[in-house]
Amino acid sequence: MEHVVIVGAGQAGGRTARALREQGFEGAITLVGEETLLPYERPPLSKAVLKGEAEIKDVMLADEDAYREHEITFIGGCRADELDVNARTVRLSNGDSLAYDHLVLTTGGVAKSLPIPGGDLPGVHLLRTAEHSTAVGKYLKEGAKIAIVGGGFIGLEVAASARQRGCTVTVLEGFERILARSLPEQTAQDVASVHGQNGVEIRTNVRIASFRGDGHVEAVAFEDGSELPVDAVVVGIGIAPDTKLAETAGLKVDNGIVTDEFGHTSQEGVYAAGDCASAFMPRYGCHVRLESYQNANLQPANLARTIRGEQRVYDPVPWLWSDQYDWNLQTAGFPNEFDTVVSRGSVAEGAVVYFSLKDGVLRGVAGLGQGAAIARDVRFSQMMMEKGISPSADQLANPEVPLKDLLKAG
Repeated sequence: MEHVVIVGAGQAGGRTARALREQGFEGAITLVGEETLLPYERPPLSKAVLKGEAEIKDVMLADEDAYREHEITFIGGCRADELDVNARTVRLSNGDSLAYDHLVLTTGGVAKSLPIPGGDLPGVHLLRTAEHSTAVGKYLKEGAKIAIVGGGFIGLEVAASARQRGCTVTVLEGFERILARSLPEQTAQDVASVHGQNGVEIRTNVRIASFRGDGHVEAVAFEDGSELPVDAVVVGIGIAPDTKLAETAGLKVDNGIVTDEFGHTSQEGVYAAGDCASAFMPRYGCHVRLESYQNANLQPANLARTIRGEQRVYDPVPWLWSDQYDWNLQTAGFPNEFDTVVSRGSVAEGAVVYFSLKDGVLRGVAGLGQGAAIARDVRFSQMMMEKGISPSADQLANPEVPLKDLLKAG
């Protein structure tokens, strides 16, 4: 009987195990995770779970009975310490060794910390796991002074959640603007305006020297000598792909575990998916590492087909979303790759969509709207990119021209 071992029990790992069963794989499946919890979705950790609107059990992919029913063995609270690709074995931190026919690495990412004095003080938190979310949530009380380091998606989601729980919130961004790595400046300005309307202070170009406190963080100290009093700090400056096991086993690693368009790594019988995988995408002609809910669902399903011998190219147009207050931010493609940006709508109207073009080709879209106001436009734009349709900048900017018609015309 074939044995698939999955190292990493986050969303991608759990989806891989379930997809194998749903697609008819009849061999043994073992899922190994460092957390004791069964696989769960991470996006709610900075939103519903952090606000107290949901519990961890509410965001789990499935309960124990489902894993038992699908004959998926879960080994939690355990780390994979050594991978022998020649013997096809994985040695675990509990001393056990698992032999595999197929090994899937869904090791995810590790939240980056700030290597500065006071970075290990109580009250200074990261946000990547359920444990992190629970710890941060204890500080989100009416009037609490919360500093968020990092003006990316995670930092802004935490800021919104903290404000909705009555906290005084300051976002500290080292770059000249928020969302500098992912969105055009105009879009980022709109997002910043929404946070400003909700009482969040955003400081840019900040230089943090240390976190100060006597037994617990009390202030953020800046290089110019000023300080910001705080009750807690959340560091949300991104993740680094967890590639340690892959590297020590000799797999090719370059900003993630390198795979082809089917999920194969550089070693036979070893695959990778999720936040840790840098997959070749023919659509873009390069390797891309995606950190998104979409990727954590679709890539494992495709990888399950590869393991079963039904290879299909994995080549999506990336899509992600973020809920902040009653606003929904969605992107498709790569909005930050452009020489021209045009828009339709405005924040004042409750919905604005930005289109990024490069050399006349639609490369990305970003929409910000109340509720689901921009969902259809982002989806139509994604479908245009999937089909290789690139309307002119004038057409995209004209609200009198429905995107659905542009899609059909293409």
